[in-house]
This record gives sequence, C-alpha cells and structure tokens, in this order.
Amino acid sequence: MSLARQRLRRLPRYGWAVEGDDGTLVAIRPDHGPEIVVPGAIVGTREAADRLGVRPPNFVRDWASRPDFPTPIATLSSGRVWSAGAVDAYAARRRDRPTAERVESIARRLVWWQEPARTLARPLDLVARVMAGGSLDDVRDTERAYGRASFSRAMDAAAPGVFDRRSWSYWLLVLGRDRTLPLPARRLP
Repeated sequence: MSLARQRLRRLPRYGWAVEGDDGTLVAIRPDHGPEIVVPGAIVGTREAADRLGVRPPNFVRDWASRPDFPTPIATLSSGRVWSAGAVDAYAARRRDRPTAERVESIARRLVWWQEPARTLARPLDLVARVMAGGSLDDVRDTERAYGRASFSRAMDAAAPGVFDRRSWSYWLLVLGRDRTLPLPARRLP
C-alpha cells in the first residue's frame, strides 16, 4: 500500500492510527515507542458490538467479558481492540446456535418431570443431563447454546444421580479431566 493511500487519525492519549483507503487499520504509531503493525483489520468496542448486532453500551459487560469471546489484541487507553476476523468468527458461531425452541424441546424431553422454564433456569443442570443421557444432536446443540466450557462446569456442579459411571468416565476422558475424579454420590447422615 502506498503512502498516498494512507490516512492518519489521532488516537487520544495513545498515538496515531494509520488507515488504508478503505478505512481499515494498517498500523498504530504510538507517541513513544516503535510502530505496531496490525495484521488484518482490527475493531474497537463499537465496531465489535455492531458485528455482533448488540448495543455498544453493554457490549463490554455482557459480551467482551465472556470466557469464550476472543482475547483482545491490545488494550489501549481508549479501550480494547480485537481482530476483526476473530470477532466475525465468534459472531458466526453465535448465529449457528440452536433456537430457544430447540433448547426447550431438549429440556422437555430429558427433564420430563418439570416445566422446561424451570429446567432452563438452571442451565448447568440441563447441560449435565444432556451429557448423561442426551443424543449426539442434543450434545451438539447444547454445546452451541452454552459453550464447551459449560460441560466442565456442569460436571463440577452435578447433583448425585445425574451421571452414571459410564457417562461420567466418558466425559472425564473427552474433556481431558483427571480420571480419578469421583462420581458425585449421595451422602447419608
């Protein structure tokens, strides 16, 4: 890219942003220190919120702090910045999420003795029950709805009697957890 096609934009309290003719960030020139070359486009809070289709005021609290959200490339004095490709990939995964009706049907089928709304109010219990007795499609849709990390958290919070020995051992192996972790058991007084 030639210098004639680049624009400089001031980043308050940080330095200068070097932008290409299409508005994508090419590099950051801090007031002090070496130039930071940016591979591909980066996005700030407002742009990341737009790519997810959410409101910017709550983006950092509700989305950027989630454990499955991409890690920021840098934290500037004006805020965090992410790789546009990573944010777009995250947004695509979110679009692949199952519908609320699909998750409700899983809850209705696997936890048939209570209302789906009550089951959905305790997502880790639902995840554990899917792990213990759901079909492959149920597991896939649950992972898309709640994230892979929820499987480990569901095992940590599992009530006695949800898992049997076979499903417990299977998930310990799949999740790469300590295989000596005991199956949750009821304690009699």
